[in-house]
Amino acid sequence: MRYILLDKIERFHQSHRLIGIKTVSRSEDFFTDHFPGQPVMPGALLVECMAQAGTALLELSQDLRVKALLTMVDRAKFKTPVRPGDTLSVDVTLQSTDGAWARVDGVIRVQNRVVADAMLTFSIHAAAPFYPAAIHDMVKLTYDDMLRDAVIGPISDTP
Repeated sequence: MRYILLDKIERFHQSHRLIGIKTVSRSEDFFTDHFPGQPVMPGALLVECMAQAGTALLELSQDLRVKALLTMVDRAKFKTPVRPGDTLSVDVTLQSTDGAWARVDGVIRVQNRVVADAMLTFSIHAAAPFYPAAIHDMVKLTYDDMLRDAVIGPISDTP
């Protein structure tokens, strides 16, 4: 994957909720053309942040035995531009699942201000075809690194 858009996982409550962090750096290559003199993080990459957090929530909740694939984005809203120096809090909550599908509500905040939100739908598959042994180990190491300082357990709605 070219863009890993989560720097770390701050909070993780298995099968319920995950909060990830992304610090937006001026050196991100997408700022070169989006937009010269007025850098703004593209909305598609904000959706990708939520999708990566949703994927992490679903896959980590099943100990990497599943692969979550984004299949639908509903009601995506972009409320405030994201600029270099912003720290994104990417909050995803599992709304429903039936084993083959999962719906996740995603919200991105900067300093407790909502900048984007969307409802994401994922299809759920066996991980083996997507994560053969070497890839599985790399994905596990990546998630382990992101989870290094995470708080594991229930997440309250108060900061």
